Amino acid sequence: MLRRASASVLAIVAVLASGLSARAGGGSFTTDDEQDMLNSGPPFFGYVRDTNGDGIGDAKITVTMKNLNSSMVLRTDTQGHYFIRGFDKSINPADIEIACSKDGYKVTANARKPTTDPTTPIEVDCILAKN
Repeated sequence: MLRRASASVLAIVAVLASGLSARAGGGSFTTDDEQDMLNSGPPFFGYVRDTNGDGIGDAKITVTMKNLNSSMVLRTDTQGHYFIRGFDKSINPADIEIACSKDGYKVTANARKPTTDPTTPIEVDCILAKN
């Protein structure tokens, strides 16, 4: 019984290591992701840093879609970085507002880097100072 289980595990590892794409329901797993990317606008990304330039982990990022009166919250990683996959193309990136916060800190700067290309990722960085 143990040999049969080991053989099954080895067979799965061999298939995964061979580089064959996984398929479910007749299509690859990446098809939906690729289609989503074709229908989405530019992604947003940035950093939350302190006044010394060090990243602030677990900072709160609030993303507000002004024209939809809707928002969502996410957190930065340990280096203070965040990434937001592009919204649907029907949403104007200019209507997206990004704010940052963290308990014990106050916002000293929130800068959106200008871009003229509508497909270019949009960078919004924040600087926080300890209270």
